[in-house]
Amino acid sequence: MIDRLSAATMRCPLKVWGFGESIAMHALLAAGGDARTYAVHLLRGWAKSTAPLSDDPLAHVAPGVPLLALYVQTGEDRLLERALELASVLEATVTGTHGARLHRPDLRGWEHEVWVDCMHLDGPFLAQLALVTGEERWADLAASLLLAHAGVLQDDRSGLFSHGFDDASGKPNGIYWGRGQGWALVGFGDTLQALPGNHPARLEIAQRGRALADGLRSTETEPGCWHTVVDAPWTYIEPSVSAFVALGITRVSGDPDLAQRAHEATKLGINAAGELAGVSDATPVGSSVEHYAQRGRGVFPWGQGAALLALQRTAGRQYA
Repeated sequence: MIDRLSAATMRCPLKVWGFGESIAMHALLAAGGDARTYAVHLLRGWAKSTAPLSDDPLAHVAPGVPLLALYVQTGEDRLLERALELASVLEATVTGTHGARLHRPDLRGWEHEVWVDCMHLDGPFLAQLALVTGEERWADLAASLLLAHAGVLQDDRSGLFSHGFDDASGKPNGIYWGRGQGWALVGFGDTLQALPGNHPARLEIAQRGRALADGLRSTETEPGCWHTVVDAPWTYIEPSVSAFVALGITRVSGDPDLAQRAHEATKLGINAAGELAGVSDATPVGSSVEHYAQRGRGVFPWGQGAALLALQRTAGRQYA
């Protein structure tokens, strides 16, 4: 199944880069063989030829964790140089009046928006960079960005995450998008995994992660499954949520039963071609549940990557 998932992931029309490509590249690197060769080719090509990240308003979605994983394996200086460049972009990021980083301050109509998706990219990458370089400031920035997002997006009562927050109005969109819970969950877990054991932010990250796990337990529908808006049972069941829960839940809650249910649901969702089908398309922040319920469905790198990493972890193939 891992081999079929890898092959199907390589068939995805990957952009270089958007939300989802980072987790797909990470999964392919960990899979080894032809999958690793494919990911290495893409990452090296990007590191060599991409223009300065300071010129790109979407630079923050670059594949930071895979760059570091490949650097650790190969020692190629150019990979670390690009990773440090990405970290500098995040360090200079535009922050809203409520303290969280704005996703697209350059884009009219979206200039005030904070997106939960970024939690998977920023914290884990910067915490890993601190491990690789020995520079504690990157761990501090990892925790700061992660908790700033959580502070404006996480609901105090349910533990669940709104997809977006409008910094101008000071209000979250109040819609608990399924994959958004996954981005936050893996962001918490992977950041905790890399932060120093004595880092002062660990306690709050762990508390918020457990609250999210509680929210996911309370909205589980069929065993190991969630709706695309987790508290809206009339919306469709979205299989990438199961994959993200299978991947990330034990790092924040130590709940092996929930992890196992999500793992089994993920396996059931993988077809003979190695595709986790029925995953929702790229989803911008919306103002209604209907916006999420109407998104197209198919096979996408964010679903493939989460499923591939989850199955590898269960099979004992640990990743960073």
